[in-house]
Amino acid sequence: MRIGSSFSIQRKAAVCAFVFSALCPLLAAQKLPSIEVFGGYSHLRFDTTQFGFSDKSDMNGWNGGISLPDLYQGFGVAADVSGHYTRELAEYNFLIGPQYSFEWKGARLYGHGLFGKARTRLREPGSTQFEPSDLHRAIALGGGLDFPISPRFSVRVVQADYLITSAFGSTQKNVRLSTGLIFRFGKR
Repeated sequence: MRIGSSFSIQRKAAVCAFVFSALCPLLAAQKLPSIEVFGGYSHLRFDTTQFGFSDKSDMNGWNGGISLPDLYQGFGVAADVSGHYTRELAEYNFLIGPQYSFEWKGARLYGHGLFGKARTRLREPGSTQFEPSDLHRAIALGGGLDFPISPRFSVRVVQADYLITSAFGSTQKNVRLSTGLIFRFGKR
């Protein structure tokens, strides 16, 4: 029985190696689409009044993402990850969705609709070892403006998103602003 399963694994490995070696020349002939990697500072105005806070919270943090901005005539896809913090609260967003971009006078304008999950953590320093945490849905509707500074680098002047979350069973309507650098590789 062991010998038979050993030959089966070797046969599968040989078939995979053959398919891979046959497809390598075809894959090398294809041009990769443009891929953009973004990273930078982010500010989130988070609706915390439903958690017992007296006002909305201003949270500072980071925003990162990767996108394929021009898969078909300006339409592409974007993935976005961000984290924002205060002493009492932490908010993480994990989003993906369609994006449309176009060039205007050397700048690139884009709009997107991103969907995914968010994790909200309420922190009460010193009161407990455990932090109340909630994983919930998140939607970001927004867009931004990018200026190229070289063929490979651009500055994201602003990315503005209307971020809707549903932490701890209530809906929050938030505003997120981000800025940073973009590195581009692949064809342009």
